[in-house]
Amino acid sequence: MLSRRQLRVKVLQALYSFYQSEKVDLAIAERELFRSIDKVFELYLYLLLLLKEIGDADLQDAEDLHQKHFPKEDELKAKHRFHNIKFIMELSQAGNFQTEIKNRNLSWQKESDLVKKIFLEIKKSDAYRNYFSNKGELTEQDFLAGVMKNHIENSEALKNYVEGNNIFWIEDFSFICHIILKTIKDYYRTNKLELIPLYKDSDDKAFVRDLFSKTILNDQEYEQAISAKTQNWEVERIALIDMILLKMSMAELIAFPGIPVKVSINEYIDISKDYSTPKSRQFINGIIDKLADEYKKSGKIVKTGRGLME
Repeated sequence: MLSRRQLRVKVLQALYSFYQSEKVDLAIAERELFRSIDKVFELYLYLLLLLKEIGDADLQDAEDLHQKHFPKEDELKAKHRFHNIKFIMELSQAGNFQTEIKNRNLSWQKESDLVKKIFLEIKKSDAYRNYFSNKGELTEQDFLAGVMKNHIENSEALKNYVEGNNIFWIEDFSFICHIILKTIKDYYRTNKLELIPLYKDSDDKAFVRDLFSKTILNDQEYEQAISAKTQNWEVERIALIDMILLKMSMAELIAFPGIPVKVSINEYIDISKDYSTPKSRQFINGIIDKLADEYKKSGKIVKTGRGLME
């Protein structure tokens, strides 16, 4: 689910908190890092659960129709409803999904008004009315994709709730919506609900742990090296984010022989564009290039594997 770039950003955020805090234990900080990453998967589950809850709201709406004195004929004869979409029904039955929800104690029960608000917005949409009345050629997958894009990803009320619930969730919100779209697409391709794992493989989790710990454990060495290459700058004047990015890049260049130098450099330059000042890109690029060249000559950077040896 998470790319290496996204994992680097999570490490950056954790390091920023670490350096801003006083007397933080490394082990505790590392647990908090992995907890913040796990919250991404939790948001994934939570938004999938929201789809199921919208389905439940639709089912309740359908049952209420039969209790009306003068229900609309087209609604009573509707062949399609949100709650009987295959993917929605699968969310109610899939053991792996239900187990994750139970273990994490996830629920929208206290936010029933928000669920109902989103459902009513969906129900009022042209896409729902066309799907509901069997007009047009919308497939279940297409209809769900529209719901995700128009009524969940673009819901200001939902985004406000998500941001208030977890400060890091809003940053991952759109990404997770696209991951759910992939989950839906895969389901209709395989007819099986497969939750997309948080890490692509076990190496990614080790990458996070090592990048975080080695940046901290070698802090003084990296700071001295950076200081030597920034003679026109006092270290204290370098933006904290820039300093962390430089230290992370050094840790990665030295500690990960399987990652090409150019890949590491480009990754941190790109991250600086999103998380630091407009001038940071050029500054970081210049310092990393100098440090990488010096460390390769001294033998501190050694790359292994086909195409990596220099």
